[in-house]
Amino acid sequence: MEELMLLQEHIPKLLLAALIGGIIGLERGNRGGIIGFGTLSTLTLGCTLLTIISAYAIGTDADPSRLISTIISSIGFIGGGVIFTQRNDNEKSVRGLTSASIVFCLAAIGISIGLGYYGMAIVTAILIELNVFISRFIKKRRKENEDDESEF
Repeated sequence: MEELMLLQEHIPKLLLAALIGGIIGLERGNRGGIIGFGTLSTLTLGCTLLTIISAYAIGTDADPSRLISTIISSIGFIGGGVIFTQRNDNEKSVRGLTSASIVFCLAAIGISIGLGYYGMAIVTAILIELNVFISRFIKKRRKENEDDESEF
């Protein structure tokens, strides 16, 4: 009976995590990002589940911050995997920084959902999308300005 009550309490958390990670993942995948729906939805879901386990299932005398800090360390490894450097004709470019930062932010969102901070998670997800949109707009304008300058 207690397990059923815990399940009813935590299913909305897991659904919200999958939804937020999935929405941001769809946007990244549709834009040709390195990571997409499956990666980001499962990442957010996993972080939420681990946070729920650390906060509720381990016991009352356990310190949930220890597992949360392990989540953050692990996410650093995943984030590092999506960053790569390209060298072409003496030019060096770094790609995947936005994707890596989104991985980090979605881990934080998953943790906040697992701890029950739904509003904070939703606002953060909206701010991530807004930030990516503004960044894309700035890049596009910068490229247009460079193209205009090259005509002269």
